[in-house]
Amino acid sequence: MMKLQTKIILVVSMVIVGVAGAISLVFYNFISNSTEEHMAHGAMDMSSVIANEHEISERLYQKMRDGSIQEIVEEIRSKSRYQYIIVMDMDGIQYSYPYESGLYKHYKNGGEEKVLQGSDAYFLADTNRLISAIRVFQPIYYNNEQAGAVLIGLLSDEIQKEVDSEIQHLAGLVIGALVFGIAAAILLSLNIKKATFGLEPKEIAVLAGERDLILHSIERGIIAIDRNGKLLFRNRKASLLLDMPTDEDVTVKVSESAKAVYLIMKEGIDSEQGIENEKVILGNDRPLLISVCLMHDHSGKVTGAVANLENMTQVQALAEELTGYRALVDSLRAQNHEFMNRLMTISGLIQLGEKDEVLSYITDLSSRNSRLQHLLSEQIRDNKIAGLLLTKYAAFSEKKVNVYINDESSLTGLPAKLTTDEACSIIGNLLDNSMDAVQNSDDKRIDIFISADRDHFELEVYNSGPEIDEETAKGIFEKGFSTKGENRGYGLYMVKNLVEKAGGQIEQENDKGVRWHVDI
Repeated sequence: MMKLQTKIILVVSMVIVGVAGAISLVFYNFISNSTEEHMAHGAMDMSSVIANEHEISERLYQKMRDGSIQEIVEEIRSKSRYQYIIVMDMDGIQYSYPYESGLYKHYKNGGEEKVLQGSDAYFLADTNRLISAIRVFQPIYYNNEQAGAVLIGLLSDEIQKEVDSEIQHLAGLVIGALVFGIAAAILLSLNIKKATFGLEPKEIAVLAGERDLILHSIERGIIAIDRNGKLLFRNRKASLLLDMPTDEDVTVKVSESAKAVYLIMKEGIDSEQGIENEKVILGNDRPLLISVCLMHDHSGKVTGAVANLENMTQVQALAEELTGYRALVDSLRAQNHEFMNRLMTISGLIQLGEKDEVLSYITDLSSRNSRLQHLLSEQIRDNKIAGLLLTKYAAFSEKKVNVYINDESSLTGLPAKLTTDEACSIIGNLLDNSMDAVQNSDDKRIDIFISADRDHFELEVYNSGPEIDEETAKGIFEKGFSTKGENRGYGLYMVKNLVEKAGGQIEQENDKGVRWHVDI
């Protein structure tokens, strides 16, 4: 199979050769005709000069056969490019001839009849005769009476010399054009090869097909636009998420529900900054998680953007499933460590013979566990939230943090605008934030109070960590704001969004620590 580069070179070269050949043929005919015509006009001018030479016309009129006309004419001819100049009288007798043997003989090659009958000057292009290619006839007058005529002839080989000289110049130009054209074809093929990374058309077609298959099979929506907002590509998942037709026509108009996505993509293009995990609500109140990656050309200029779309509901479900498994493992690990520590304490007391102390310790543990189990099973009537509190309690206890869940806490339901998953996210983030806050405190304590039913949700989380200054408090709910390093600062931002979405509010106050209060 012939390569694309070879095809380009061959096709372009053949076109150039064909065009150059056609142009050469046209120019050859043009040069031949123009050269012949030019030389004919030159001969016509020369014949006029000879016809107006007084000595020639006078001696021809007197029919002087002393060779004087031959002498004058030959001197003129020797300085010109014409092979022969014949002066004849009205009877066709030659008074000059290239060879002396032809003097005073009758002209035999024809064509002189018209000029000897009083015709004006004319020329004949006679390719059928060997004696000349061009013959010019000019009448000679003496005292307004025709004395004869002059014939100037140019042989075929002289004309060909002139044509060949012009053709050599043309051939140089044609060869130069061919070399330049073939070189341009090679450079073009190399440029195309570089642009296509050395791939052949069939390989490109295979890659394009594989790309489409892969992109359409991805369970995430992918959509691309150029700098002007024109839709370049979308896979089937993106079409489904954005309520767009699933056919291959990428010029389809943007649906109303997808305009929010386009605005975020245009924002990324205009600011020349990518966007990661931005939450967007479509027109049908469907949440999406969008990440925008910018496209650049070879010079680094932004040419467009590609957006990665995920269904927020599915992402949250997956995160909750993974978090649930992780929380269960953490809870088991924490309880196992705590159980082992308590067994070691009991073992030590037994070895010391402190039987009364052992009984008191076991009674105290039993009382605390019974209280926690009763509180979570009887007063917190949501298994997910109860499980979250139990996990956090065990994990924090392992890290020597005193966790106290208020006995008056109760949860019999949630408001309609707040889901169990959203409530777990609010509680979990506030507890994690409090855990971080008490890490360096001498008195590590976290207090929790929950009161919720179908009409109201109230949560209060207190930690004994350092108080929050006014400057930090101003930006604590902003996305990415954190005093603990990079890639942090999303927990409180998410809590605030969830609370406000449910129509509630969150407040923070300093009270020998920090107290968070959520009211929905």
